[in-house]
Formats: sequence, structure tokens, C-alpha cells
Amino acid sequence: MTEQEKNSGQDQEQNTDTAEGKQSFWESLRSVCHVARVIFRLDKWNIPSFVGDQFFMTLQPFVGLFFSARILDALFAGADRDVVIRWILAAVACNYGVYLAERLMGCLSRLEGITLYWQLYQEMSRVMMRADYKELEKPDIRQSKERIERATNMFWYGPWEVPGVFMRLVEGLTITISALVLAFPIFLPVKGEKIPWGMLGMLLFIGVSVWYSLSSEKKLYKMKEDSLDPLARVYRKQDFFEAYAGENKAAKDIRLFGQKNLIFRLMEQNIKEEQRIVDARRFRQAKSFGIRGALAQAVGCLAYLIVGARALAGIFGIGSVVQYVGAIMKLSEGIRVLIYAVQHITMQGPHCQEYLDFIGEGEDAKKYCHEQDGQKTLEAPEDYTIVFDHVSFRYPGNEEWVLKDLNITLKRGEHFAVVGMNGSGKTTFIKLLCRLYEPEKGRILFNGTDIREFKHEDYQKLFAVVFQDFQVFALPLGENIAASRHYDDKRVEACLEQAGVGEFAKSLPKGLEQPLYTVETDGINISGGEAQKIAIARALYKDAPFVILDEPTAALDPIAEAEVYAGFQGMVREKGAIYISHRLSSCRFCDKIAVFHEGRLVQLGTHEELLKSEEGKYHELWQAQAQYYQRSNPAC
Repeated sequence: MTEQEKNSGQDQEQNTDTAEGKQSFWESLRSVCHVARVIFRLDKWNIPSFVGDQFFMTLQPFVGLFFSARILDALFAGADRDVVIRWILAAVACNYGVYLAERLMGCLSRLEGITLYWQLYQEMSRVMMRADYKELEKPDIRQSKERIERATNMFWYGPWEVPGVFMRLVEGLTITISALVLAFPIFLPVKGEKIPWGMLGMLLFIGVSVWYSLSSEKKLYKMKEDSLDPLARVYRKQDFFEAYAGENKAAKDIRLFGQKNLIFRLMEQNIKEEQRIVDARRFRQAKSFGIRGALAQAVGCLAYLIVGARALAGIFGIGSVVQYVGAIMKLSEGIRVLIYAVQHITMQGPHCQEYLDFIGEGEDAKKYCHEQDGQKTLEAPEDYTIVFDHVSFRYPGNEEWVLKDLNITLKRGEHFAVVGMNGSGKTTFIKLLCRLYEPEKGRILFNGTDIREFKHEDYQKLFAVVFQDFQVFALPLGENIAASRHYDDKRVEACLEQAGVGEFAKSLPKGLEQPLYTVETDGINISGGEAQKIAIARALYKDAPFVILDEPTAALDPIAEAEVYAGFQGMVREKGAIYISHRLSSCRFCDKIAVFHEGRLVQLGTHEELLKSEEGKYHELWQAQAQYYQRSNPAC
């Protein structure tokens, strides 16, 4: 096992520990409150609107209960008509006021809830885009993001539920406090009653209800946590099967190889596995809710007996009976909600902490930031030189060196080709050149200054790169080229013309405003060749001093690839350029060709110079490829 794998395993264990609730209640509360501060920073009205909505909604029944009792007492006491009317008007005014306040907060909370959902996801996306590139090539950051999303999508755990946590807490406190205030007289000793057995029994039932609610919530939470990973595997498979069945690319294989029965069978097995996991939890949940309901009803029955007996003894009036019984029934509910809210905090805390750690608000605030970021501002001069000075590099956790003692000089106006077999270090060389990684040994110098002394963003402005796995966005064509919503139309058109897609752009119904791909209803799909030329146009638009093509034409035939490179050569004539290709014939036009083998620069020169050395690696590669283009075998 490599060191990288060991570290990954340790990180995964730590993530699992966090998500399994290895936090005390106070630690969980601190994590939830920290997320609340993040939410407040994103949207100041979110939590107040949710909490306000829940408060007024919970308060409404108590307002009605209080005024109903007063009106009944007034009626049965034979109060004046004016007194009864005043109580009725007060009841109407208070109820209506609370209702309007609840409706206002309810509207705000629904709007704020939709906003929050995307804002919190956007924070994670921002981390992914700003994270040091090397972090993205390790499994840790993606596993953490996947776990956060999985917990949210399956059980609504994590930062998205923080407003809900405060809602439940406010609901429990409002019910409990309001019920205690309205039912307080029932707990006072009654004259002539030596031992209040009824009240003791009711308190005992409330205590049992509290204990059972707490213990059953813990068990339900444990079941949910234990089912996270199994359900994630089930959903991942299901997503794959559904995506595969709906893919245009897979449609031919499904029909020609008769795969539909196999896919149906696998999907059915997957659904049965999901049902097995979910049913076990639902059974436990139904049982728990049933017992809780029975205990609540027992408390209600005792309340009726106690209050009824005291009413018959003339201690309470008819209105008080309504108020006290209703309040006691609510008290039992309030305590259960309050216990659930406390347990909910314990449940949500670890997932909130995992989110905080991910977005850099946890203990390690620079977890995914650049380890070394210089302070010097780089302004590209007219002429420049980039020097690899005895550079060696190996990926984190690996013992094998990918690049070994590399010395090479790149100058403005020179066009380089980098060739070699798979695994020879070509793409790693580009990653180091673009400062996606830092050298482990040696230095990379820009006009004599170590590039680590410059700011990352400033240095990376030197390069426009078209990678083999380049991406074209589902955005309007002009925004794709400029990587911005604001751009120079004429300059975009000139770059498209240079890249060979000028006529294609002019033929589009909306021109530069034409959305690409069918994410938008008026979007159009483009071919692989068109996408590749659009990516080249984007590199030209950046107008960086250095342009790199890292095998973006690997899917093209040799002739088409040679034409692309030859055309691009003219477009970047005065710039520094590097071309990486497996096909040596495509790079013959370059000023120099660098030959990599097993992490070392083994040859450097022009095509003609390198071919003269028959013992060299370039001659070997050239001859190996040339035989595929020679029709020496008549049977071919």
C-alpha cells in the first residue's frame, strides 16, 4: 500500500468518525451555530424568517386556547355582555395579528429556503474551483463532497437543515413554555390533598415519554447513519443504470447485444435492496411513533381525569378545564419536540462540521488553499525565458519519480514539441510549467526569478492551454470563447475565424449569442471537431504569451491532426508554444523537439537532427510509427 493510499484511508476514517456523530452535544451545538453564522452571512433573512414562521404558527393554538377559556368563564359566570364582547374582539384581533405575522414570515421562509439551497451548494462549488489542483487529484476532497451531498439528499442532514434545527428548537420551547404558563395552576397543591397521586402519575408518564423519545431518536439516528453507505451504493448503481439506459451512445449496444433484460434485472435487484434497507428503518420508525403516541394519549387521559375531578369539586371553572386539559396535552407534545430538537442538534452537528471543514471554516482554514503563494505581481515583459533547473517531481504519496533532474529552457517565439511514450512525464511537465504542481526538487525560473515568488493567478495568466479533455460549456458561443459574459464581439469573431470555425459561427441562428448544447431549449449540439476548434479559439482569445496544446486532437486521424497543428502554428507565430502529441509526424514543423523517456529528457533538437541519431529514442519512436503508414504487406 502506498503512502497516498494510507493517508487516504486515514482521512476517510476521520470523515466517517465525524459523520457517525463523534461529537458531544455542545460540540454539535457549536458546529450548528457556526453554520448559522455562515447562512446569516449569505442571507440575513433566512433563519429569522424560518424561526419567525415557526414561532407564530406554534403560538396560534395557545392564543385560541387562552381566549376560549376566558370567554367560557365569562359566559358561565354571567358576566356583562360588554365584557364578553371585549374578550371576543380581543381574541379576534390577537388571532388575526398572529395569523398575519405567520403568513408574512411563511412567504419569506419559502423564498429564502429556495435561495439557501443553491447558496450553500455554491459555496462548495467555489471551494472546488479555488482548491489547489493537486487536491482535486486526490480522492479526499471528492469523497468529502460526495458524503455531504449524500447525507443531504438521503436524510436532509447537514447545513441545509440548520434553519429546520432552529425551527424545531423554537417550536419545542414555544409549546413547552406556553403550555407551562397556561397549565401552571394545575401543578399547585390543592387544599385537602395530602399526596397528589394524579399529578405524580402524570409527571411519571411525561418522564417515561421523554425518556423513550430520547432513546428511540438515538436508535433511529444510528439506523439512518448505518444505512448511509449501503444506500449510497444502491443509488450510485441506480443512477448509472438509468443514465446508461437513457444514453444515446449506449442505445446501439443495448439493442445489438440484447442488454435490456440484463439491465432490467439489475435495476430490480437494486430496488429490492433499497426496499430492504428502507423497510427496516420504517418499521422501527412506525413502532417508535406508535409508542410515543400511546404515551401522549395516556398523559392526556390523566389530565382529563385530574382536571375533571377538580372541576367537579368546584376548584376549576369550565373555561379553566378547557385551558388546563388543552395545555397539558400540548405540554407533552412540547417536551417531545424539545427533546427531538436537542437530539436533532446532536444528529446535525457532525454533518455541519464536515461542511464547515470542506468550505474552509473548520479548524484547518487553509485546507484546500495554495500551500505556497508568492507575493510578487508578475507583468509579462516583451521577452521572457522559462527555465527548468534540475527539476524532479513525484506525486504525493508515491515513491517513484515522474520527472528526474529535468533541465530545459523555453523562450518566447520558440515552438516546442514534447514527445515520448505513455508515462514518460509529458503531461506532468505541463502541469509543473503551468504551476498546477510545485517541483519537489529544483526550481522553475521566470526571467531568473523562482515562480513560487509570484502570485498563482498572475503566473497562470502566462498560459493558454487546450488539454486533451478540454471542456466546452453549455453557454452562448461568445461567452465560451471569452470565458466571460462581457466580451469584444470583433475579437471573438477573429479568433473563431483563425480557429477555422468562422463560417460555422456565422451560420448559427443567434450568432455569438447561440447557446451550445441542449441545456437551453434553443441550444444546439456541436460535433467533436467543432468543439475542438472552439477550444482553440478560446485559447487564442486569452492572448497569453504561451500557448500549449496537450493532445487535444488525439481522436482525429493523423492527417487531420497535422492540419490542426500546422494551422495553429501560424496563429501563434510570435508566441511561445508547446505541442504534445503521440504522432511524431504532426510535430515536424516545431523549432525543437524534446524527447521524454521514463521521466527524463533524453534528446533535444530538430526533427532532422534527431532522426540522424539512429541509436536515439526519437529514431526508435519514428520508425515504430512509420511502419503503420507503409503498405509493405500486399495483404493489407
